[in-house]
Amino acid sequence: MDSGIASGLSTLPSRSRAGRILVPGAVVMVGLVAALGLRFGSIHVQEAWTLHQLEAHRAKSMAMPASPRIEEKWGIRFIEAQLLADSGLIELRYQVLDNSKAGRLHDDSSSLANIPWIEVEGTGRRVLSNSLLFHVHHEYDSGSEGRAYSIVYGNSGGVVGPRALVSIHMPDGLVLRHVPVNG
Repeated sequence: MDSGIASGLSTLPSRSRAGRILVPGAVVMVGLVAALGLRFGSIHVQEAWTLHQLEAHRAKSMAMPASPRIEEKWGIRFIEAQLLADSGLIELRYQVLDNSKAGRLHDDSSSLANIPWIEVEGTGRRVLSNSLLFHVHHEYDSGSEGRAYSIVYGNSGGVVGPRALVSIHMPDGLVLRHVPVNG
């Protein structure tokens, strides 16, 4: 080795005994703090995930209400309300119980006169019939009793949020209240 470099190295101060103890001690402390942070952070994440699962289970386990009057007058039963496409769409699914009565939902596909509208309970915010994007009623005919169909609305501005309770308003004034929204 070059004698100039060697003599320069010999002039460097040697680490003190306190430095030799403090540096490894500090490394151990940083490691402990990081480990505890990860542990408590993972507990928080696990608790948040459990809460999310409980809320999802609650929403799924909430019974879909029924309206004997809507079933009698309209010949349909609403079976689900859900948010789709990152909450940008709302789908109302219904089952046809009586073709002769349900036909008015399907007969004139260019009219909104027989399309229900949605109100978020407790807020008064509404998704009106003119927010209809499409009404899936392909192959609707006299043999469609028992089949399910969808009405899909745009959810502009996020009027209906996840786990909301909504009311479905029929054009003749009948209302199905306390409908849980999935998604």
